[in-house]
Amino acid sequence: MQKMLKRILFIGLGGAGQRHLRLFRNFLPDVELIAYRSTNKTPLLNADFSVNEKDSIEEVYQIDIYDNIDEVLALKPDLAVISTPSSMHLEYAQLCASRGIDVFVEKPISNSLDGLQVLKETVKSNNVAIQVGFQRRFHPHLSKVKEIIKSGQLGQLLTVNFTVASYIPKWHPYENYLDLYACRKELGGGVLLTEIHEIDLSVWYFGMPKSVVCVGGTYSNVGIDVEDTVSLVLDYIKFSVRINLTFWQKHHERNFSIYGEEGCLSWNQDDDLLIEEYFNKTVKNTKHANFNFDNDTMFNLQIKSLIENIGTLDSDANMNDSIASMKIIEAAKESMQENTVVRLDIS
Repeated sequence: MQKMLKRILFIGLGGAGQRHLRLFRNFLPDVELIAYRSTNKTPLLNADFSVNEKDSIEEVYQIDIYDNIDEVLALKPDLAVISTPSSMHLEYAQLCASRGIDVFVEKPISNSLDGLQVLKETVKSNNVAIQVGFQRRFHPHLSKVKEIIKSGQLGQLLTVNFTVASYIPKWHPYENYLDLYACRKELGGGVLLTEIHEIDLSVWYFGMPKSVVCVGGTYSNVGIDVEDTVSLVLDYIKFSVRINLTFWQKHHERNFSIYGEEGCLSWNQDDDLLIEEYFNKTVKNTKHANFNFDNDTMFNLQIKSLIENIGTLDSDANMNDSIASMKIIEAAKESMQENTVVRLDIS
């Protein structure tokens, strides 16, 4: 049964927060929107993230903005949308869940494992819904991949390869990239946390790995205090997953390949083409054409699903998957620091 949303609170109005604000307003034109922000650092942004110098956030989205968190929580919103820097996610999620407010929190759920079990218990004891912003799960091609893996058509899996590369100075034209949370350790930055999506896809597709090994570090020379390039190997006992992440490469790419004994899958974000190839030829090879996605499409599908299913979300599974991804990231950091393989509890 769909839960009625009458008032939605937005915590954080940076780039991600304004994207969510814009899309929620499109879906729910008559719902009351309120917001909390501690600074006015980010100006009003257009859909392409260019600055709108003529209008205000309040006017465009018909929203009241508060600078006191207790005052805005006293208004008893039905849902909180948290888009602060990663290091603040847990604090606000716990604050809202403890008051019986459903939570949508941007990825990653936090910048460490500390406190996540308490949040899980708070969500359960207060009977609230929680969803983490892993919008890539809502891409039709990426959800199709999950179906194909589950079907067994690929046979015994052998190797999986993910690559994500971008150039962080080009991310936000409206601000200095050195001020971005992604470049600052105290705000929960670093490429592992910022580009957590492929780690989440590994958990979603394959579950928890047996062990993690990771190499990488800060390869740029601009004075940031977080890792900007890493290569991980996740050991799933009978197959392995390799994940290469960097936000210091000028040539953008996002792709993956999955090889099994009976077939393989490949996907490239640039042309959004999913290719199924089978070696025994009894299963038809297939090319799934692109969906003409723009940058908002996965977010739209994610928000639509949240609105329609918030009353029946499997919050326990959402928390478990988010905690699993954080365990992999903490193992990767330990592996880099200690130059060792880190084993995980998969019981």
